[in-house]
Amino acid sequence: MPTIDAKGWICPKPIIETKKLLDIMPEGKVITIVDNRIAVDNLTNFAQSNGFEVEVVNEGGDIFRVTTTKTIGSGKTGGVDNDNLLICITSNLFGVGSEELGSNLMKAYIYALTETTKKPKTLLFINSGVFLTTEGSEVLESLEVLEAHGVEICSCGACLNFYDLTDQLKIGTISNMYALATKMNEASNTIKI
Repeated sequence: MPTIDAKGWICPKPIIETKKLLDIMPEGKVITIVDNRIAVDNLTNFAQSNGFEVEVVNEGGDIFRVTTTKTIGSGKTGGVDNDNLLICITSNLFGVGSEELGSNLMKAYIYALTETTKKPKTLLFINSGVFLTTEGSEVLESLEVLEAHGVEICSCGACLNFYDLTDQLKIGTISNMYALATKMNEASNTIKI
């Protein structure tokens, strides 16, 4: 039975690695060892929302063994059509509050997008979101993976100009507000971050 030692891993890596194993098995169990309650809750929610059975055993202290069981016919089917999903990223931080936490959450989010089965069609970077597509960004590697999977990456030209970053763009194309508005209007689903 495959076992993942995910102690010390931050969200969403325990779920992503568990999902990778489950995706290649017609049926079976995956054990994920984690060292915090949040990871336990995240793995449990992932399993339940995808129709898998889940069992959690406290191995002592903060160490938990989460067993996710996939049976023939279990697993999520259907879902939202993401063929024209557009994600508009309006900040270099995810959420409001601590800048350090917001930066870490954004890195985790962009990385998580690289691991999703269905990728968005387009990522639009607006306002301080353009810092993520320019020199020095900590998410460039993940954005390169997404671009290699066909995800269109566009940065607002006025925003790059405002922050004096036009010459530092490292990935994607420069766009204008009319083109960005058109892409948003044509998208079947738009998410704003």
